[in-house]
Amino acid sequence: MAKRELGKHYIREWRKKRGLSLRRLAERMETEPGVLLTSHANIQRIEKYEQPYSQDILEAIAEALEVSVTDLLTVDPTKDGEVVDLLRLINDQNRDQAVRVLRALAQTG
Repeated sequence: MAKRELGKHYIREWRKKRGLSLRRLAERMETEPGVLLTSHANIQRIEKYEQPYSQDILEAIAEALEVSVTDLLTVDPTKDGEVVDLLRLINDQNRDQAVRVLRALAQTG
C-alpha cells in the first residue's frame, strides 16, 4: 500500500525556532492543567509526516508556538529573516513606504 501523501507544514521548523523540545511543546498543549492534548511522540510523528494532524492539533500547536495556523503551513522560519519579521510589525500605513525603500535598496550594488 502506498504511503498517503501528507500536506507540507513547518511545525518542526517553528518548534526549533522557538527553542522548544517535543516534550515542552506537548506540555504547552494542555487541554486543562495536567491533561495533554497529545503526546510528544505524536508530535514527532506529525513532524516526520508519519501521522496526519487534526485541525484541533494544528490549532493547538500554532497557539503553543505563538504563530498562526497559516504560518505553520506556509512559512518556513528558517528562510524568513529579520526583514520579513519586521515587515509583519509595520502597520499598513507605513508598509508601502517600507517596500519602496527595500525595492530601492535591492536595485543598488
